[in-house]
Amino acid sequence: MKTETGLRKRVDPELKIRVRTGAIICLIGFAVLCVSHYPYVLKITAAILSIIGISELLHAVTQYTLPKMVVLSLTAVGICVWEFPHYPIVLLVVWVLAIITFTHMMHHIGDNRFDCFAEIVLCALMLPLFFRSFAVIRQWKYGLHYLVVVIAGCAVNDVAAYFFGKAFGTHKLAPTISPGKTIEGGIGGLICSTVLLEILTFLLSRNAGVRVEYGLLTLYLIFASLIGQFGDLSMSVIKRTAGIKDFGNLLPGHGGVLDRFDSLLFVAPFAVIFHQMTNGFFA
Repeated sequence: MKTETGLRKRVDPELKIRVRTGAIICLIGFAVLCVSHYPYVLKITAAILSIIGISELLHAVTQYTLPKMVVLSLTAVGICVWEFPHYPIVLLVVWVLAIITFTHMMHHIGDNRFDCFAEIVLCALMLPLFFRSFAVIRQWKYGLHYLVVVIAGCAVNDVAAYFFGKAFGTHKLAPTISPGKTIEGGIGGLICSTVLLEILTFLLSRNAGVRVEYGLLTLYLIFASLIGQFGDLSMSVIKRTAGIKDFGNLLPGHGGVLDRFDSLLFVAPFAVIFHQMTNGFFA
């Protein structure tokens, strides 16, 4: 009895909440993927995530007003739903600019300000452009397989980084941005996501009868892990600048949409860019 009581006390209550919410997110995600062959499903999903993310962002930097929210939300819906030419090129340009901008912000964490609405508009409009990547990926040949790899890769990376960091983490990755993240956790996430997704992709390919370019797959998984961790830190920069812990409480134990989808927000566009440059790892 004492042992059982001690074990219960050692279980992190926040971890239990995270796991419970994570399971619900997985079920919803699975349901969406099951009907994702209808093009409008992922477009609408991207629009919903974008609108919630924009609301969280505006509240975080105290720039929220109803007119701003309406204008940005309508723009986000348009970006997610309507077709427009040269999307991959636009995505590449905005993604590279986002990488440069957030890298600069990370190196000047104390100098960041969001006093002007114009400073946050581009970040807000980045959300629907990036979330739209899910719908674009699904339209490819073997699009569902690609989506599974992209989403599962981020999920495994996040979970593995969390537990490796808890168990072995001693060297801080970015103490002024996200004190809880460690180099050991990042390495653990990279190794686990690469190995486990190689195995998952092998099983997927066997069942679907498709050929996998494992060299390209490994290259993608390594970069996706690093970019996912970068995306996490990028959203953390905004939170540190705004002086908040989470973007919201929509997802108990995880925070808001931008807290939960920070990695995928940057990895999904990278998957589109990688596919454009290499023709992908499924053949």
